[in-house]
Amino acid sequence: MDDNRELEKEVEENVDDVSSDELDNESFTYRIDNNNVGNDYNKNYSSNKSIIYIIIGVVILISIILVLVFFANRGISKTANYSKIEDNMVSGAKSYFKKYNDKLPVTDGGYASISADALIENSFLKPFSEMVKDEVSCSGYVNVYRVNDDYSYFPYLNCGSEYESITLSNKITSSLVTSGDGLYSYGDRYIFRGEYPNNYIKFNDKVWRIMGVNGDGSIKMIYSDKKIDRNAWDDRYNSSKEGYYGINDFRVSRLLEYLNDVYDKNTYVSKDNKVLLAKHDWCIGKVSREEMPISSLNLCSDIYNDIYIGIVQIDDVLLPSLDSKCINIYDNECTNYNYFFTINTGWTFNASSDDSYTAFNSNGASISYKKTSSEGYIRPVINLNSNVLYRGGTGTIDDPYVIGY
Repeated sequence: MDDNRELEKEVEENVDDVSSDELDNESFTYRIDNNNVGNDYNKNYSSNKSIIYIIIGVVILISIILVLVFFANRGISKTANYSKIEDNMVSGAKSYFKKYNDKLPVTDGGYASISADALIENSFLKPFSEMVKDEVSCSGYVNVYRVNDDYSYFPYLNCGSEYESITLSNKITSSLVTSGDGLYSYGDRYIFRGEYPNNYIKFNDKVWRIMGVNGDGSIKMIYSDKKIDRNAWDDRYNSSKEGYYGINDFRVSRLLEYLNDVYDKNTYVSKDNKVLLAKHDWCIGKVSREEMPISSLNLCSDIYNDIYIGIVQIDDVLLPSLDSKCINIYDNECTNYNYFFTINTGWTFNASSDDSYTAFNSNGASISYKKTSSEGYIRPVINLNSNVLYRGGTGTIDDPYVIGY
C-alpha cells in the first residue's frame, strides 16, 4: 500500500511539473506589455487593418483579371476550335487525293474541289456533329490548286452565325473608301492608295505591302524589306548600238533570268510557301518615252504569265497617289500622298517603244527611263492565291495582316 501511495505521489508531482512548464511556455508566447497598450498596440492594429485592406484589394483585382482572361480565352478557344476543324478538313483532303490522285488538277494553276460531305462519307473526316456543339450545323469544302509540281489546299468552313472562314481578299475588300488613305475600287480590281494605307502583311517571315486585289481575287503585294538586289535589266550586246547596251525585250532579258532564279532558289518565298502563290498576268507592254497621261498607258498590250514572281508596272507606282495633279507619267506630284514614295522599287516591267535598249525605272514613285545595262533595284512582286485565309491583323505596320495556310 505504501508503495502505491508513493507511486501516485510521484505521478501527481510529474503532472504538476508538466502543467507548470506548459503554463510558463504559454505565458512566454503570448505575453503582452500592458505598459504599451495605448501606443504600439494601436499602431499594430492599424497596420494590420491596412494589410487586410490591401489583401482584399489584391484579391478583387486578381478576380477581375481572371474573369477577363476567362472570357477572352473563350473567344480565342472558339476560333481556335474552328481553325482546328479547318486543319482537319485539309488533312482529310490530302488523304483523299492521295488515294484518288487521278482527281488532282493536272495543269499548273488548275484546281479541283472536294466537299466536306464527300470527305465524311469516305471516312476521311469526322462528322461535324462530333466536332461542334449539338445546335451548330456546318458545311464546307476544300479547294486544291496545282503550283508547278506541288499542291496547295484551302479550306472553307461555314457554321452559320457561329463561324465562317474568311479569305484575306474578302477581308480587305470589305472596307473600301472613296477618299483618304485606303482601298479603292478601280475598274475590275482594287488598289491601295494614299500615303499611309494600312496594307502591311506578314508573309514568309518578312513584311510586304499589299498593292491591291486583282479581278480574280488574288492579292498583289510587294516585298517591302530594304534588302534587295541590284541588277541590269539586260546587258547583252545590242547590234543597233554596237555595244553592250542591253536589249529591252523582256522575254529574253536578264531580268527574266533573275526572277526565275530567285524563285528556284527560294530567295524571297520559301519552298513551303510557294504553294500559296497564284499565277497572274504581268503587263509587259512597251511605252513611248514621250510625256503621256497615265490613263492612256496600254501596258497590257503584251502579257507574260509564265512566272510566279515579278516586279512592278509603271502604273503600279503612280495610281496610288491621291494628288489630283498626278496626271502624266513624269508628274512630280505623283510622289505626293503616295506610299510608294518611301519604296525604292527600281526596274519596272515596261521598256521603251522608242528604242531597243532603254526601260522604265521607278524611284520613290518617280518614273524615269535608263539604259537596260545600268544597274537598278529589283523589288519582287507576287500574287497570293485568292483562297488564302485571313487569320488576324489590321494591316498597320505594328499589326500586319496574318494569313492561315
